[in-house]
Amino acid sequence: MAAIAFDPMEYSRLLEGAGVPRDQAEVHARAMTTAFLHNVDALVTKDYLDVRFTEFETRIEASIDRRFAGLDGRFADIDGRFAGIDVRFARIDGQFGRVYVMLGVIMVAVAIPALQSLF
Repeated sequence: MAAIAFDPMEYSRLLEGAGVPRDQAEVHARAMTTAFLHNVDALVTKDYLDVRFTEFETRIEASIDRRFAGLDGRFADIDGRFAGIDVRFARIDGQFGRVYVMLGVIMVAVAIPALQSLF
């Protein structure tokens, strides 16, 4: 972890230069030093954040990949079901072809006697 560069004496001199009384500047510098020391453990570095974000990204990508794999399986199942429906439609189309032929024969059987009776 990177160290924080804080010089309490320099900070105290800066405060004194800005018009803060010496005693008050020293107390303020000690308070800032204490605050930095207490909070330095809570600070994170860019490298730490990069590692954490990379871990998070890896977990999210794995989760998304698992979900897409599940969806791919479901789509494959649906594709199989549609293939079965396509087979059934092909069979029905063949049956309609036979029906058309039978209707044509029936029309001819009805039309020929009707035409013969006219002539």
